[in-house]
Amino acid sequence: MSILTQTGRAAIAASIKEQPIHLAWGSGDGSWESSHRVENFFTSNKLDYYPVKDVKVFTAYQPSTDYTVDSSTGVIQRTENSSIAEVTIEYTQDTPPESITSEKLLNELGRRVVDEMLFCVGDENGELVTPSGRFKPSNVPTNNLYLKFTFDFTDAANQVIRELGVMVGTKVKEKVPPGQRYFEPQDIEDPGILLVLEHTVPLIRTAATRETFSFVVTF
Repeated sequence: MSILTQTGRAAIAASIKEQPIHLAWGSGDGSWESSHRVENFFTSNKLDYYPVKDVKVFTAYQPSTDYTVDSSTGVIQRTENSSIAEVTIEYTQDTPPESITSEKLLNELGRRVVDEMLFCVGDENGELVTPSGRFKPSNVPTNNLYLKFTFDFTDAANQVIRELGVMVGTKVKEKVPPGQRYFEPQDIEDPGILLVLEHTVPLIRTAATRETFSFVVTF
């Protein structure tokens, strides 16, 4: 049986490192993390509101006795022999999981060139801190690639960010001024390949803050 070796994975990381790397961000779907209150009648034995979270049911009937709630899926199930008919429901529409088949962001607002890109190895005391753990830089290629992006104050100001994507091989249009590091969709000739996709909690942008994101991509 053939395998992809550790040095082979490091070679893939080295190849990626030689290409243009950007972090794209987008507004996603405005319904993600939105709150709802609905009144409904049971027309079957269950009501579906997925993907949702923080489900609350308001009714004179009793949970477990007359109905059950799966808060992770949002399915409200009438129990056997229950006569419950009408309920009021509050819930939050959950952000859907990322799809491995995704090729682009749902609604891109712009993208920024990577600020720092390093080979690294895991180290609990390492100075490279990311959501996936701590790492330290490596002078030789490894299968871990550390990426850091810092957006400017005015990038997508007053927008809501719900999705992030690390893009490889972006080609910008020739008319773009030399030295420009943030690009809106109209500046892009070829968006490149979506390497990493992340759905994030809503981030409300203001011109008073700068956003920094750090990732370690493991090959």
